[in-house]
Amino acid sequence: NAFSGCESLSSITIPNSVKSIGASAFYFCQNIKEIIIPDGVMSIGANAFRNCSNLESIIIPSSVTSIDAYAFNFCSKLTIYCETETEPSGWDRYWNQLNRPVEWGYNG
Repeated sequence: NAFSGCESLSSITIPNSVKSIGASAFYFCQNIKEIIIPDGVMSIGANAFRNCSNLESIIIPSSVTSIDAYAFNFCSKLTIYCETETEPSGWDRYWNQLNRPVEWGYNG
């Protein structure tokens, strides 16, 4: 819940030293529009970006081997760009429960 409910937060820069984005880290941060996750992040917790209603794009590097349930629920404008060609086996089956568009094999 590090930044949960920070409605005035409009952009974030996640440093390269981060290895994990915890559960509900950016839950209900309604004004964030874009997130680039640095290579080296290995996991994204449950509800991490839930209810980020203005989030339009997120780039997930191939280093992410685990995404927990509901990570992107209620992000109605979101397109997800994944560097991996297919969904990794360590991603929870409900990571993208509301079926946001996903572009696999994204390389910027």
